[in-house]
Amino acid sequence: MQEQFNIDGVTIKAPDAYKPVFSTTSTSDSDRDQNLVMHNTPIGTIAGYDLTWEVLTWEEIAIILNSMLNKSSFSFHHKDPTIPGVWVDRDFYASDYNMAAQCLKDNEEVWEDLSVSVRRIRPT
Repeated sequence: MQEQFNIDGVTIKAPDAYKPVFSTTSTSDSDRDQNLVMHNTPIGTIAGYDLTWEVLTWEEIAIILNSMLNKSSFSFHHKDPTIPGVWVDRDFYASDYNMAAQCLKDNEEVWEDLSVSVRRIRPT
């Protein structure tokens, strides 16, 4: 059986673009000295993904949005670039939902250009 993206066990259409993003947070005393040398003490790194879908049916976009909207967290089954060849389940939250518009394509109502940012609840 082939792995599929899912949210809380509900399969979603695979994103057309799946962009990993990582953000490392450092201690408050991390800073550059007057020689511009960085003295950095990382606290941890938060992983996330910027997901985009070019064209979605009304049913597909509803499944994605209803799985994420207004949830403090959800389990996301996905590929993690730091763990080769393994799909994982981690807790995420979502923000920054954007889409172009609903349109008619080949006599079918579709939604275009959905993008969603998801970020891990816990550090990597």
